[in-house]
Amino acid sequence: MKSTTVKLSIATRERIRALGGDTYEETIIEALDVYEADRFWAQADAASASRASMSAAERKRLAARDAAVDASFDAIE
Repeated sequence: MKSTTVKLSIATRERIRALGGDTYEETIIEALDVYEADRFWAQADAASASRASMSAAERKRLAARDAAVDASFDAIE
């Protein structure tokens, strides 16, 4: 795998070191995974809240649209 050099402040380097991973790269990858998962769940929660705020008619229209899209893909072999 190719690598690159990244300049960090001493404070940032110490924060990475304090997380205790075997290497800086492993620690950064783990932190990125946690961050991405957090963003995913924040977006999922926002979508859920948006759907909950819809009227029954809006939810029904959205379900019909989703079913039409699913049926289109089901027809593809």
